[in-house]
Amino acid sequence: MSTEKSIATLRFDGGILCLDFVNTISNRMKSGSHDYLSGFKELLEWYGRTGVITAKVSHTLERLAKGYPQKAAVVFDKSIGLRELLLRLFTAAIHRKAPDPSDIHLFNTYIADAYASIEVAWKPAQRQGELLFNAPALEQLIWWLVKSALELYTGNGLQQVRQCPSCGWLFMDKSRNGSRKWCSMSSCGDINKVQQFNQRNKKKAK
Repeated sequence: MSTEKSIATLRFDGGILCLDFVNTISNRMKSGSHDYLSGFKELLEWYGRTGVITAKVSHTLERLAKGYPQKAAVVFDKSIGLRELLLRLFTAAIHRKAPDPSDIHLFNTYIADAYASIEVAWKPAQRQGELLFNAPALEQLIWWLVKSALELYTGNGLQQVRQCPSCGWLFMDKSRNGSRKWCSMSSCGDINKVQQFNQRNKKKAK
């Protein structure tokens, strides 16, 4: 019996916030695949599973969205635009291609908006600073994604980004020898094994 596709059952195989966000389409290789995000409510629900924002902040944003539904819709649309932008940027990097200049320009506009709202707080226990978005704004759901994507795109971790050949999901390959192929061995890896097994049996039957 197939498992119903919902945010509650969505796998987080990306290894980093921004890639998990790109992976909110069930299969990037098939048109018409299930989109886990249909509105601001689902976006907030997805964030609830990431642990990036607290329950208190989530409740505040939920109230703001109810009070300003049009603004919530704009934030959601911009989030989806960012999701597809990140897919293009990271897949270009995977294939060692230069990004489209218009995509870099668009990414820079997202960065400018996000980092105009960032601040630094001191973490006494860790004895270090921490970047935060403390403004109770609906746009916060975009800003955290931009921060995650910017850190990955400009850091050494970009060389670890891979794309699953089965579903098209993006993930960080942190294996010792950099040979991870699938987003998840328990899903796409097993499906591939079954397909190969069936193909071998068909050849034998001929």
